[in-house]
Amino acid sequence: MTPTIEKVFGPPGSGKTTYLLNVVDRELESGVSSLNIGYFSFTKKAANEARDRALLKFPQLHPKTDFPFFRTLHSLAYRALAVKPDLIMQAEHYREFAEQAGIEIRINADDDTDLSKPDNPILNEINLARIRGVDLRQHYNESGLDIEWFHFEFVERTYRHYKRSKDLLDFTDLLEMVVSDADQLPSLDVLIVDEAQDLSRLQWQMVEALAARAKRVYLAGDDDQAVFTWAGADVKSFLSFQGTIKVLQQSYRVPSTVHRLANQIVNRIRERQEKVWRPRDFEGQVQTYYRFEDVPIDGGQWLIMASTNYLLNPVGEWLKSKGVLFDRSGVPSIGPTILKAVISWERLRRGQQVIGEDIANVYRYLDSALVARGYRTFKGDRNELHTIEQLHSTYGLLSTPIWHEALSKIAHDKREYLISVLRRGTKLTDGGRVKLSTIHGAKGGEADNVLLLMDLSTKFAKEYQRNGDNVQRLFYVGVTRTKQSLHLVLPRFQDKGFIL
Repeated sequence: MTPTIEKVFGPPGSGKTTYLLNVVDRELESGVSSLNIGYFSFTKKAANEARDRALLKFPQLHPKTDFPFFRTLHSLAYRALAVKPDLIMQAEHYREFAEQAGIEIRINADDDTDLSKPDNPILNEINLARIRGVDLRQHYNESGLDIEWFHFEFVERTYRHYKRSKDLLDFTDLLEMVVSDADQLPSLDVLIVDEAQDLSRLQWQMVEALAARAKRVYLAGDDDQAVFTWAGADVKSFLSFQGTIKVLQQSYRVPSTVHRLANQIVNRIRERQEKVWRPRDFEGQVQTYYRFEDVPIDGGQWLIMASTNYLLNPVGEWLKSKGVLFDRSGVPSIGPTILKAVISWERLRRGQQVIGEDIANVYRYLDSALVARGYRTFKGDRNELHTIEQLHSTYGLLSTPIWHEALSKIAHDKREYLISVLRRGTKLTDGGRVKLSTIHGAKGGEADNVLLLMDLSTKFAKEYQRNGDNVQRLFYVGVTRTKQSLHLVLPRFQDKGFIL
């Protein structure tokens, strides 16, 4: 039976995920079993959110047994093949292989699989060739790597031999195996794929196999926001997949002025799905500057973006000099333990009670001269509330000067930064008002005010000159994070900047 296939194109802020969740609701209400609905997304978080939304509406269902196919495609391959965890490459295996190959590998945690994720430039490119379905030598020639071919090929050969000798698999192996034996995949009534523009060619082969076995197929994404081609995303497979087309036509985020600029950018892309969509009923504003230091960021919610991470370094220093708290790629400019120590100390000085766990944190930063010998660590009950009087009488506290004198074990530069923050009248609990991120990292996010640096790294500048589509998509994503005002900082050099 030929499935019905709908391709859902969701421009920025148009409620694409909500549309897909409504599809899930509609299918469940019509009597389709949750066991026969597959919801596959680029991240485990998105799949779990879809499952949790369905559970709110259908509380009689159980999260662990009734939604087996709300997951990532990698996770589906792992489940379908019934691979035991001890057959998957772990951190110790990658370290052993790295020693054999004479390379260094950093091991990260993979949030989508809860297993080890290796990071090495050569190994990353080898995997990229595999997920693209491209011959290794061809990929090497296209990559422009500053690595000799014989070394590149040696690492790849050593990696294959290592896995074979240990009877081990990596997650790309799982995708290749399940694609070559599609009978392992489930036959679903409903197949939903979110963020389809981010799938690799190998993942598309898996989707094609799933779609051939399904009754109804929904492929959702936005080719104009395909910014992960450098990581193997194959937007052409999304565009060429046959099906009826639905464009979500109303943005609930983007104001009119930003909408006009976004269309100006996106219409430069040569190969794309044409879309007509409306901005929300708000004019908004777009302003340009020669220097980011001239952008008025004193109030409101801000998202500050650049095409490459290092371009944000001077912005971070500028924010610190202004006494602005910010998050950079999810990491706060002042660590939470330091903030908590300052807040807890000042609460104690005001006569408030503080939980013992937070007092123990204060003692880690206290000047040694302020506590009696034998009390350098807090020895009280960490689950009870305590007062400053108790600290004086029982736990060795000698005096209570203001925080920046008392907490001398906080590094000097961090203390000066916090003093500057407090002089501005900013509450230490107000972190997160300003966020710094690459455009890639901010995809899916939004903010009232967006500051976008239009400089390009050398690598992006060369790609922009060679084939501008990927860079056009990147800045399209950047400008469309805006809910109210967009602030564009013009590039310092014309040949290394995005030009409107």
